[in-house]
Amino acid sequence: MNLPQNTDVQGSRPTPLRQSAANPQKEMMRSMEAICTHGECIELRPQQRISLPSAEKVVLLREGMLAIDAMPAKGKLQILDFLVPGDVVSASVVLPTRGASLRAITNTSLVSLAASANGFDVPAYECRTLLFAQCQNQLARVNIYQLMIGRLETEPRVATFLLGLALRNASGDTPELTIALPMSRTDIANYLVINSDTLSRTMMRFRALGLIERATRHAVRVIDLDGLRKRSPLAPLLSAVFEKGSTRIGSGFAHRAERTAPIPPPTTPIVSQFAGA
Repeated sequence: MNLPQNTDVQGSRPTPLRQSAANPQKEMMRSMEAICTHGECIELRPQQRISLPSAEKVVLLREGMLAIDAMPAKGKLQILDFLVPGDVVSASVVLPTRGASLRAITNTSLVSLAASANGFDVPAYECRTLLFAQCQNQLARVNIYQLMIGRLETEPRVATFLLGLALRNASGDTPELTIALPMSRTDIANYLVINSDTLSRTMMRFRALGLIERATRHAVRVIDLDGLRKRSPLAPLLSAVFEKGSTRIGSGFAHRAERTAPIPPPTTPIVSQFAGA
Protein backbone atom coordinates (compact mmCIF):
# COMPACT_ATOMS: atom_id res chain seq x y z
CA MET A 1 0.00 0.00 0.00
CA ASN A 2 1.37 3.40 -0.97
CA LEU A 3 1.73 5.86 1.88
CA PRO A 4 1.92 9.67 1.53
CA GLN A 5 5.41 11.01 2.08
CA ASN A 6 4.29 13.25 4.92
CA THR A 7 2.86 10.30 6.86
CA ASP A 8 4.95 8.99 9.74
CA VAL A 9 4.06 5.36 10.27
CA GLN A 10 5.70 2.29 11.69
CA GLY A 11 5.47 -1.02 9.81
CA SER A 12 6.06 -4.40 11.40
CA ARG A 13 4.55 -7.80 12.00
CA PRO A 14 1.75 -7.40 14.56
CA THR A 15 2.00 -9.09 17.93
CA PRO A 16 -1.12 -11.12 18.73
CA LEU A 17 -3.42 -9.42 21.23
CA ARG A 18 -4.32 -11.12 24.48
CA GLN A 19 -7.12 -13.67 24.18
CA SER A 20 -10.15 -13.43 26.44
CA ALA A 21 -11.42 -16.77 27.67
CA ALA A 22 -14.79 -15.18 28.40
CA ASN A 23 -15.31 -14.03 24.81
CA PRO A 24 -18.29 -15.92 23.33
CA GLN A 25 -16.75 -15.56 19.88
CA LYS A 26 -13.36 -16.92 20.91
CA GLU A 27 -12.86 -19.08 17.82
CA MET A 28 -13.73 -16.24 15.44
CA MET A 29 -11.38 -13.97 17.30
CA ARG A 30 -8.62 -16.58 17.20
CA SER A 31 -8.99 -16.86 13.44
CA MET A 32 -8.94 -13.09 12.99
CA GLU A 33 -5.82 -12.82 15.16
CA ALA A 34 -4.11 -15.54 13.10
CA ILE A 35 -4.90 -13.59 9.94
CA CYS A 36 -3.44 -10.43 11.48
CA THR A 37 -0.10 -12.07 12.24
CA HIS A 38 0.50 -12.55 8.50
CA GLY A 39 0.13 -8.90 7.57
CA GLU A 40 2.12 -5.71 7.87
CA CYS A 41 1.27 -3.71 10.97
CA ILE A 42 0.93 0.06 10.51
CA GLU A 43 0.73 2.35 13.55
CA LEU A 44 -0.84 5.79 13.16
CA ARG A 45 -1.07 8.74 15.50
CA PRO A 46 -4.22 10.91 15.63
CA GLN A 47 -4.86 12.85 12.38
CA GLN A 48 -2.27 10.91 10.37
CA ARG A 49 -3.45 9.67 6.98
CA ILE A 50 -2.74 6.83 4.61
CA SER A 51 -4.05 6.18 1.13
CA LEU A 52 -6.77 3.64 0.42
CA PRO A 53 -5.54 0.09 -0.17
CA SER A 54 -4.89 -1.10 -3.71
CA ALA A 55 -6.95 -3.89 -5.27
CA GLU A 56 -4.31 -6.40 -4.14
CA LYS A 57 -4.54 -5.41 -0.47
CA VAL A 58 -7.03 -5.53 2.37
CA VAL A 59 -6.65 -3.39 5.50
CA LEU A 60 -7.99 -4.59 8.84
CA LEU A 61 -8.46 -2.11 11.68
CA ARG A 62 -7.04 -3.78 14.78
CA GLU A 63 -7.18 -1.03 17.41
CA GLY A 64 -8.44 2.54 17.55
CA MET A 65 -10.79 4.45 15.27
CA LEU A 66 -10.44 5.57 11.65
CA ALA A 67 -12.38 7.95 9.43
CA ILE A 68 -12.78 7.46 5.70
CA ASP A 69 -12.40 10.96 4.25
CA ALA A 70 -13.07 12.23 0.75
CA MET A 71 -12.73 15.60 -0.93
CA PRO A 72 -14.84 15.30 -4.09
CA ALA A 73 -15.27 18.97 -5.01
CA LYS A 74 -14.34 22.53 -4.04
CA GLY A 75 -11.90 21.34 -1.40
CA LYS A 76 -14.68 20.51 1.10
CA LEU A 77 -13.86 17.49 3.23
CA GLN A 78 -16.56 14.84 3.65
CA ILE A 79 -16.42 11.95 6.11
CA LEU A 80 -17.87 8.78 4.59
CA ASP A 81 -17.59 6.42 7.56
CA PHE A 82 -16.11 5.87 11.00
CA LEU A 83 -14.35 2.51 11.38
CA VAL A 84 -13.96 0.58 14.62
CA PRO A 85 -11.76 -2.45 15.44
CA GLY A 86 -12.59 -5.45 13.29
CA ASP A 87 -13.66 -3.37 10.27
CA VAL A 88 -12.10 -4.15 6.90
CA VAL A 89 -11.19 -1.71 4.13
CA SER A 90 -10.81 -2.93 0.56
CA ALA A 91 -11.18 -1.54 -2.96
CA SER A 92 -14.47 -3.43 -3.23
CA VAL A 93 -16.17 -1.49 -0.42
CA VAL A 94 -14.61 1.98 -0.71
CA LEU A 95 -14.77 3.72 -4.06
CA PRO A 96 -11.51 5.51 -4.96
CA THR A 97 -13.11 8.95 -5.02
CA ARG A 98 -11.07 12.13 -5.38
CA GLY A 99 -9.01 12.86 -2.29
CA ALA A 100 -10.17 9.72 -0.45
CA SER A 101 -7.94 8.53 2.39
CA LEU A 102 -7.97 6.88 5.80
CA ARG A 103 -7.45 9.24 8.76
CA ALA A 104 -6.69 8.14 12.30
CA ILE A 105 -9.06 9.58 14.90
CA THR A 106 -7.13 7.98 17.77
CA ASN A 107 -3.89 6.07 18.13
CA THR A 108 -4.53 3.34 15.60
CA SER A 109 -3.16 -0.07 14.65
CA LEU A 110 -3.85 -1.39 11.14
CA VAL A 111 -2.89 -4.63 9.46
CA SER A 112 -2.30 -4.59 5.70
CA LEU A 113 -2.93 -8.01 4.18
CA ALA A 114 -2.60 -9.54 0.74
CA ALA A 115 -6.02 -10.22 -0.75
CA SER A 116 -5.05 -13.89 -1.14
CA ALA A 117 -5.60 -16.15 1.86
CA ASN A 118 -2.62 -18.36 1.03
CA GLY A 119 -0.14 -18.97 3.86
CA PHE A 120 -2.40 -18.07 6.79
CA ASP A 121 -2.52 -20.27 9.89
CA VAL A 122 -6.26 -20.69 9.38
CA PRO A 123 -8.01 -22.53 6.57
CA ALA A 124 -8.39 -20.44 3.42
CA TYR A 125 -12.17 -20.79 3.46
CA GLU A 126 -12.27 -19.58 7.08
CA CYS A 127 -10.15 -16.54 6.24
CA ARG A 128 -12.33 -15.68 3.26
CA THR A 129 -15.49 -16.18 5.29
CA LEU A 130 -14.38 -13.79 8.04
CA LEU A 131 -13.12 -11.08 5.70
CA PHE A 132 -16.13 -11.43 3.42
CA ALA A 133 -18.50 -11.08 6.38
CA GLN A 134 -16.77 -7.87 7.43
CA CYS A 135 -16.88 -6.48 3.88
CA GLN A 136 -20.58 -7.31 3.68
CA ASN A 137 -21.09 -5.51 6.96
CA GLN A 138 -19.45 -2.36 5.65
CA LEU A 139 -21.37 -2.45 2.37
CA ALA A 140 -24.59 -2.66 4.36
CA ARG A 141 -23.48 0.34 6.45
CA VAL A 142 -22.79 2.31 3.26
CA ASN A 143 -26.35 1.68 2.09
CA ILE A 144 -27.80 2.67 5.47
CA TYR A 145 -25.68 5.83 5.47
CA GLN A 146 -27.02 6.83 2.06
CA LEU A 147 -30.58 6.39 3.29
CA MET A 148 -29.80 8.29 6.49
CA ILE A 149 -28.44 11.45 4.88
CA GLY A 150 -30.79 11.29 1.90
CA ARG A 151 -34.11 10.64 3.64
CA LEU A 152 -33.98 11.49 7.35
CA GLU A 153 -34.41 14.79 9.16
CA THR A 154 -31.91 15.91 11.79
CA GLU A 155 -33.27 14.19 14.92
CA PRO A 156 -33.76 10.72 13.38
CA ARG A 157 -30.42 11.14 11.64
CA VAL A 158 -28.58 11.68 14.94
CA ALA A 159 -30.58 8.87 16.57
CA THR A 160 -29.54 6.53 13.75
CA PHE A 161 -25.89 7.50 14.21
CA LEU A 162 -25.95 6.83 17.97
CA LEU A 163 -27.96 3.64 17.59
CA GLY A 164 -25.52 2.31 15.00
CA LEU A 165 -22.54 2.90 17.30
CA ALA A 166 -24.43 1.42 20.25
CA LEU A 167 -25.31 -1.78 18.39
CA ARG A 168 -21.77 -2.14 17.05
CA ASN A 169 -20.45 -2.05 20.64
CA ALA A 170 -23.21 -4.07 22.31
CA SER A 171 -22.03 -7.27 24.01
CA GLY A 172 -25.38 -8.60 25.22
CA ASP A 173 -29.02 -7.82 25.88
CA THR A 174 -28.54 -4.77 28.08
CA PRO A 175 -30.57 -1.52 28.05
CA GLU A 176 -27.49 0.54 28.97
CA LEU A 177 -24.10 0.68 27.26
CA THR A 178 -21.32 3.19 26.78
CA ILE A 179 -20.08 4.31 23.38
CA ALA A 180 -16.85 6.20 22.77
CA LEU A 181 -17.01 9.46 20.80
CA PRO A 182 -13.33 10.30 20.29
CA MET A 183 -14.11 12.21 17.10
CA SER A 184 -14.67 15.96 17.22
CA ARG A 185 -18.06 17.64 17.01
CA THR A 186 -17.05 18.96 13.59
CA ASP A 187 -16.26 15.44 12.37
CA ILE A 188 -19.61 14.08 13.52
CA ALA A 189 -21.53 17.00 12.02
CA ASN A 190 -19.59 16.54 8.78
CA TYR A 191 -20.46 12.85 8.68
CA LEU A 192 -24.15 13.55 9.35
CA VAL A 193 -24.18 16.52 6.93
CA ILE A 194 -25.68 18.88 9.51
CA ASN A 195 -24.59 22.05 11.27
CA SER A 196 -22.38 21.62 14.36
CA ASP A 197 -24.67 23.76 16.53
CA THR A 198 -27.68 21.76 15.37
CA LEU A 199 -25.87 18.58 16.37
CA SER A 200 -25.20 19.96 19.86
CA ARG A 201 -28.85 21.00 20.33
CA THR A 202 -30.06 17.58 19.24
CA MET A 203 -27.70 15.81 21.64
CA MET A 204 -28.87 18.08 24.46
CA ARG A 205 -32.48 17.20 23.62
CA PHE A 206 -31.69 13.48 23.70
CA ARG A 207 -30.10 13.96 27.09
CA ALA A 208 -33.15 15.85 28.38
CA LEU A 209 -35.39 13.03 27.13
CA GLY A 210 -33.35 10.49 29.09
CA LEU A 211 -32.04 8.67 26.02
CA ILE A 212 -28.36 9.30 26.75
CA GLU A 213 -26.18 10.76 29.44
CA ARG A 214 -22.58 11.85 29.69
CA ALA A 215 -20.30 9.00 30.79
CA THR A 216 -16.88 10.63 30.44
CA ARG A 217 -15.49 13.62 28.60
CA HIS A 218 -15.35 11.61 25.38
CA ALA A 219 -18.10 9.05 25.77
CA VAL A 220 -21.86 8.86 26.25
CA ARG A 221 -23.95 6.21 27.94
CA VAL A 222 -27.07 5.04 26.13
CA ILE A 223 -29.67 4.59 28.87
CA ASP A 224 -32.72 4.04 26.66
CA LEU A 225 -31.76 1.92 23.66
CA ASP A 226 -35.40 1.28 22.78
CA GLY A 227 -35.99 5.03 22.81
CA LEU A 228 -33.26 5.49 20.21
CA ARG A 229 -34.77 2.67 18.15
CA LYS A 230 -38.14 4.41 18.13
CA ARG A 231 -36.55 7.63 16.85
CA SER A 232 -34.69 5.93 14.00
CA PRO A 233 -36.74 4.73 11.00
CA LEU A 234 -33.67 2.70 10.01
CA ALA A 235 -33.54 0.75 13.29
CA PRO A 236 -34.68 -2.53 11.66
CA LEU A 237 -31.88 -2.27 9.09
CA LEU A 238 -29.31 -1.52 11.80
CA SER A 239 -30.47 -4.51 13.82
CA ALA A 240 -30.23 -6.76 10.77
CA VAL A 241 -26.61 -5.68 10.22
CA PHE A 242 -25.23 -5.51 13.76
CA GLU A 243 -27.26 -8.03 15.75
CA LYS A 244 -26.20 -11.11 13.81
CA GLY A 245 -23.38 -13.33 15.10
CA SER A 246 -21.46 -13.26 11.81
CA THR A 247 -21.16 -9.50 11.85
CA ARG A 248 -20.28 -8.97 15.52
CA ILE A 249 -16.57 -9.77 15.20
CA GLY A 250 -15.64 -6.16 15.58
CA SER A 251 -17.24 -5.77 19.00
CA GLY A 252 -14.74 -8.19 20.55
CA PHE A 253 -11.87 -6.20 19.05
CA ALA A 254 -13.48 -3.01 20.33
CA HIS A 255 -13.73 -4.17 23.93
CA ARG A 256 -10.07 -5.21 23.96
CA ALA A 257 -9.03 -1.99 22.26
CA GLU A 258 -10.66 -0.05 25.09
CA ARG A 259 -8.38 -1.86 27.55
CA THR A 260 -5.16 -1.62 25.54
CA ALA A 261 -5.31 1.65 23.60
CA PRO A 262 -6.27 4.85 25.48
CA ILE A 263 -8.21 7.36 23.39
CA PRO A 264 -6.64 10.82 23.16
CA PRO A 265 -9.00 13.79 23.54
CA PRO A 266 -10.19 15.52 20.34
CA THR A 267 -10.00 19.28 19.88
CA THR A 268 -13.75 19.77 20.34
CA PRO A 269 -15.32 16.80 22.17
CA ILE A 270 -18.98 16.40 21.26
CA VAL A 271 -20.04 15.32 24.74
CA SER A 272 -18.79 18.54 26.30
CA GLN A 273 -20.90 20.54 23.87
CA PHE A 274 -24.22 19.14 25.09
CA ALA A 275 -23.24 18.49 28.69
CA GLY A 276 -22.49 22.09 29.53
CA ALA A 277 -18.74 21.56 29.87
